[in-house]
Amino acid sequence: MLKKALLFGLAVALALPMYAQAQEVRPTLDDLGPFPVDRTRTPPDEDLIKYARVTTTSYGFLKLTGNARSAAMGDAYASVGNDLSAVFYNPAGITQIERYALTASYLKWIVGSQMGTFAIGAKTNVATFAVNFAYFRTEEFEETTSSQPGGSGRMVRAGDLAAGLTIAKQVTDKLSVGGNLRWIQENLDLQSYSAIDFDFGTLFYTGFYSTRLGMSFRNLGNDKDVIGQKARFPMVFNLSGAAEVYGNLGDPMSVTLAVEQMFFTDGSNHYHFGAEAWIQNMIALRGGYKTGYDSESWTVGAGLRQKLGDQAVSVDFSYSRAEALDENPIRFSVGLGF
Repeated sequence: MLKKALLFGLAVALALPMYAQAQEVRPTLDDLGPFPVDRTRTPPDEDLIKYARVTTTSYGFLKLTGNARSAAMGDAYASVGNDLSAVFYNPAGITQIERYALTASYLKWIVGSQMGTFAIGAKTNVATFAVNFAYFRTEEFEETTSSQPGGSGRMVRAGDLAAGLTIAKQVTDKLSVGGNLRWIQENLDLQSYSAIDFDFGTLFYTGFYSTRLGMSFRNLGNDKDVIGQKARFPMVFNLSGAAEVYGNLGDPMSVTLAVEQMFFTDGSNHYHFGAEAWIQNMIALRGGYKTGYDSESWTVGAGLRQKLGDQAVSVDFSYSRAEALDENPIRFSVGLGF
């Protein structure tokens, strides 16, 4: 009996504090105030998301512009290119050459690197054919290692080569299509690898004044395994439109405006805007602007075109500003039609 009484007393002693605590006034939602939404997790850096895919691609030189005319117009060129230089932007545009043509370009790029392009083409009754070449070369630099941070004395070299065959055909009086099959090799000092890629494009004259629309898929290729990592092509889809807002091409005076959107697989979308004015169908003044780039934004340039008998000679120059790197890429191009 005494044992039961002691157990009952112990149970009451433990229950009384719990009962007293339950009777205390608890705070309401009004007393607690608003939910601290400002304490939510900070979202990831937008730039990290924006450029997360850049490090997964290779063959980066394929995104560079070698031709001075295109660069001077801010690369809004897929619906403007009407000479052999179109082979590097929208292969359908080469259907507009008269018979035979060649073009060559040189680019003084950033950090001592340089790029060159060359193409030769012919228009036949069947289709328009062209072969094209491109190279990219970096400036040599001395190798450094963890044991020799000051330099090992060995010079490191890197560069790229590309060679392609282009076929384009004017399907109707308004629509042209073209494709470019290309072999590419990338050399990274002691490592080198090659691959095949393909470009496809269309050029369509709408019939509404001089408005034309250009579309191209570029750098379509298979991934390559390089030192245990995937080397992916920087594939891009272009949509472009252009029209003469004053005069027509071939008139003593004409002004062309163009706009283009670029959809990259290794970065965000970019927009290009360009203008070209021809004076006496001989002197060209150009300007352009590109959004979303670290290496370039605005561009300017000029060109000269002259008939020499049955031959047409053109010379083009462009200047741009790479603000982030404090450099000024320069391009120079020459063309010949005969």
